[in-house]
Amino acid sequence: MVACVHVAKILPGKREEFVQQIQQAFQQNPDALRGLGFQRIVSFTTAEASEEGYELLVTVYEVDDPAVLERFYALEPVVQQEKQAHGVLVEPHDHDAVPKNVAFLDLRLDGDA
Repeated sequence: MVACVHVAKILPGKREEFVQQIQQAFQQNPDALRGLGFQRIVSFTTAEASEEGYELLVTVYEVDDPAVLERFYALEPVVQQEKQAHGVLVEPHDHDAVPKNVAFLDLRLDGDA
């Protein structure tokens, strides 16, 4: 399994609205996400490394194959949601990089290999 990271810069004052939208989108159909090949999705916001009221949304996708993310970001509902969010809730950004943003450290401390 690999972990891939996506980062989006949230526009000032839009954090709550964007977080709610992301939660609803991912929580609507977990079976469909599992069917696409996602093992786990973790999202959080942080004000670190940002300025002027911006916050960052960081999403870590755990998948067996990074190609899962290429397929996910090509789905029409995802494309439409991103078009709606870009420039309104978040700054426009590239999704082609997400499957290449593979975690360089995966340190398991729970005893499982």
